[in-house]
Amino acid sequence: MNIVKTEQPQGTVCRLEGRFDAHVVPQVRAALEPVRQPLFLDLSGVGFIDSSGLAALVGLFKKAREAGVLFEISGIQDPVRLILELTGLDAILPIRVPGRPQ
Repeated sequence: MNIVKTEQPQGTVCRLEGRFDAHVVPQVRAALEPVRQPLFLDLSGVGFIDSSGLAALVGLFKKAREAGVLFEISGIQDPVRLILELTGLDAILPIRVPGRPQ
């Protein structure tokens, strides 16, 4: 997993590249926690996610909500989108879809 994290005026922008699975969840958490400012996750480089990766996304979302800051996911590829839809997490997690009103 490659994690490209940049601090922007609007918050932390983080692009994840690779498989988002149990082996990389500790690395992702170490890079992104604690959540203290708006967090924008770009998953355009992620082609696979397992239940541990899903749990990490939900955990980051909860931490952002508890901190009262914005959390947004974008760039979701079809295989990951399918998993989010099958689990119902697409209706819970704040996912930005180009061309769709927020």
